[in-house]
Amino acid sequence: MKQKLLISLVLSAVAQMAVPLHAATPAASATTAPAAQAPFQRSAFALKQQKFVLKNGLTLIVHEDHSVPVVAVNLWYHVGSRNEQRGKTGFAHLFEHFFFNGSENYPHGFREAMDDLGANNRNGTTNGDRTNFYEDVPVSALERTLYLESDRMGYLGNYISKEMLERERGVVQNEKRQGENQPYGRVWDEISAQMYPYSHPYSWSTIGSMDDLNAASLDDIKQWYRTYYGPNNAVIALAGDITPERALALVTQYFGAIPPGPPLPRTQSWIPRLDSNIRSEMEDRVPQARIYRSYHAPAFGDPSIPALSLFADVLAGSKSARLDRRLVYEKGLATSVSAGVADNELAGAFQIVVTVKPGVAPADAEREMDQVLQQLLKDGPTMDELSRAKTRGFAAVARANERLGRRANLLAENATFGATPEAYLDQLEAAARVTPEQVRRSGAAWLNANSHTMTVKPFAQLSAEKSTLDRKLLPALGTPPDVAFPAIERAQLKNGVKVVLLQRHTAPIVNVTLALDAGSASDSAAKAGAASLAMDLLDKGTRTRNAFQLSDALESLGANLSSSSLADLSLLRLQSTAGNLAPSLALMADAALRPAFDESSFAQQKQRRLAQIGQEKAQPSSLAMRIVPAILYGKEHAYGRPVSGYADSVQGLTRTDMAQWHATWFKPGSATIVVSGDTTLAQLMPALEASFGSWQGGSAPAKAVAAPGRTAGKRVFLIDKPDAPQSTIVAAHLSQVQGQPEDLAAEPLMQNFGGMATSRLNRNLRLDKHWSYGTSGQLTNPRGQRAFLVLAPVQTDKTREAMQEVAKEIRGVAGERPVQGEEFDSIMRNMHSRLAGRFETLAALDSAALTSLNLGLPDAYWSNYSTRMRQLDAAQLARAGGKFVQPDELVWVVVGDLRKIEAGVRELGWGEVMVLDADGMPGAK
Repeated sequence: MKQKLLISLVLSAVAQMAVPLHAATPAASATTAPAAQAPFQRSAFALKQQKFVLKNGLTLIVHEDHSVPVVAVNLWYHVGSRNEQRGKTGFAHLFEHFFFNGSENYPHGFREAMDDLGANNRNGTTNGDRTNFYEDVPVSALERTLYLESDRMGYLGNYISKEMLERERGVVQNEKRQGENQPYGRVWDEISAQMYPYSHPYSWSTIGSMDDLNAASLDDIKQWYRTYYGPNNAVIALAGDITPERALALVTQYFGAIPPGPPLPRTQSWIPRLDSNIRSEMEDRVPQARIYRSYHAPAFGDPSIPALSLFADVLAGSKSARLDRRLVYEKGLATSVSAGVADNELAGAFQIVVTVKPGVAPADAEREMDQVLQQLLKDGPTMDELSRAKTRGFAAVARANERLGRRANLLAENATFGATPEAYLDQLEAAARVTPEQVRRSGAAWLNANSHTMTVKPFAQLSAEKSTLDRKLLPALGTPPDVAFPAIERAQLKNGVKVVLLQRHTAPIVNVTLALDAGSASDSAAKAGAASLAMDLLDKGTRTRNAFQLSDALESLGANLSSSSLADLSLLRLQSTAGNLAPSLALMADAALRPAFDESSFAQQKQRRLAQIGQEKAQPSSLAMRIVPAILYGKEHAYGRPVSGYADSVQGLTRTDMAQWHATWFKPGSATIVVSGDTTLAQLMPALEASFGSWQGGSAPAKAVAAPGRTAGKRVFLIDKPDAPQSTIVAAHLSQVQGQPEDLAAEPLMQNFGGMATSRLNRNLRLDKHWSYGTSGQLTNPRGQRAFLVLAPVQTDKTREAMQEVAKEIRGVAGERPVQGEEFDSIMRNMHSRLAGRFETLAALDSAALTSLNLGLPDAYWSNYSTRMRQLDAAQLARAGGKFVQPDELVWVVVGDLRKIEAGVRELGWGEVMVLDADGMPGAK
């Protein structure tokens, strides 16, 4: 799906391929005075860039930023499913997969090349309007990356084979099956077909139909490549540690001699009109009813987009948004709502989505939704509502642009669709000027249809550069750059709260995490889910502010507050701007130390939690992962229960339980505040003392986390999911506790086994056999005893065979096939080189600091990480495999259609077979 440029779209992106969604609300009374809104500063959001156009039509955008030794490479082709025709759908997405199979002069596979040079944040995506490929690479590997990207732009056609077509067709079909195997997974095909005329290119899905994919011929594919992947139909954006002059020289060297493709006719706009209201129904295996309301809307770049997007933000997206407040909090008719605009290139869509609370008639929720929408269309938003939406949105834009890859993508998108890389600035500036009356008028005008226009332009006179480049010579990789981890600064508040600071001053933002030594391990078996439910309630009101007042105050400061629960830690996170850090910390402390836990909010959040558990049980992978911990650790063990709890345990929780949990575990002596970003200890400590200094109470009790020992293997558990097109396979056993000498060696071992696109598991089940869209294998990372775990969703008719292949790969990593030779060299290059981009964001620094906190790692751990990783040898990886992976102790969990898979699984003879229900209890068989 295309990345959104406007504030609202950054916040609420809910488009699916060509068709987008969003949701609406009733008027909220202003509970706090709106903060004065600073004038919009265009320079604060402008990304300095230079644009070049090569003689063959290729557009180059360069954004220079030397803060980390990384360059984000982002290549956009102006081709998507809109360029297809009925009977030949899915070509654009299918061809995206071809780009990862190597090329004429480098027939070795693009994924392997990226793993070898240590690329981060890399992939390819397709939607209705474009195909893009992106990777963040260390500067030492930039030239090779450009060589590879240019080779698959200009030299892929002769390399495509019948075998490649058959392999990637199978992978794409499994991707389609996996999407349709999710709750609500078939909704978007139905919405697209109803919203757009039969001949409109948005009327079919980007992934295409099974029949069309089966019918695609080799000639069809080669013609598609020749037509749409020329340099004159592409934009390449480079962002990071490179100068414009160097970028132009390299791109000209590698891309300049590629001949342009043919001139292409291009429909500019096609916004249909619905003749009348349409109502339809469908049934699916889902735990809750959901309402989708869609209207046609303007296309990309339309001047009415900013006001319409803000209309959507006032409707939904925060606690005080009208639809959230009315349906979720006041009336209790829904567990979630959303609203927004998707500004696709041909036609946009305005959508409202309401997930109905169990037991509520969908018609009742829809009726309330309509009343809220009509009220906003009649009166428009208040100035306070609009001000908060703008502040929230601009803060989100600033955070999104922290990553180099996001900046490259933003510039490439605007150069492709907006004619200039800076088109987004005009939209942001327009959003800043929008008035409540303009928002009202835009909503009233665009919840209707529009017309269609096409413009034909002369084809530019293009020619290819003359080149002496020998494409048979692969550019050498440079030495991976050294990576510096910020110094860890420590301090302590007077009440004993520990403070950890990691400074980074590249953007005016600060992240703050309050980490409590609690987590789901603090729950008892009878009160499973209490810790996470109590954390969820922290932003639902304090003793001085109700939920809406707290939300309004945070939005007025451009701050976000969220909570999460891990096995060992309970986390309250604040995202703040540097200028508003002190008042934002005061709000965070209010939520952390003085939660109201009022009966109304508790009852509401409890119902939402029960709905969440229902959603988890409906999704195959999350269902399996709810059940596996109890099998491995036992339900009485601290790690043996899902973080969200069980329906029965959550149903029995009371408001008193929440208050008691908070009083027991929220203790300053057991708390650490982790801060990263644009601040110093001198600035930070007075603000922390002012906000958290009055917190008293000693330390929390010690948790009982026993070491359960080894896993009794040779057991298979089956869970029935009738009519599922895929089976979800889990293989797992308990492994070693933290603190082993082989812990570091286990990281590249597990990355090579199941942690990346070209891992052994993925190569076997996806790339070679195309039975799966993607698999993973890992060691989990709690403070105590870890688990070895493999997750493999596969097509139903290959369940038995896939289990055999998974077992073979597990035996391999345990010792039958050690990582050595070129495989060892490649994975170690990957581990070294990807460090250049590993710590690019504040979130990555936070994660490293929290890992150190939870596992008791020394302060120098991350600073010395690269050096220690370089010293590993193949023998150490082999010892790690033998120590952490025990094939004879495996237990298996398979979620799928038992009518089709049970007999084959039993034929394996891998031990006792037991059928479980969705709660992990023994079934009828």
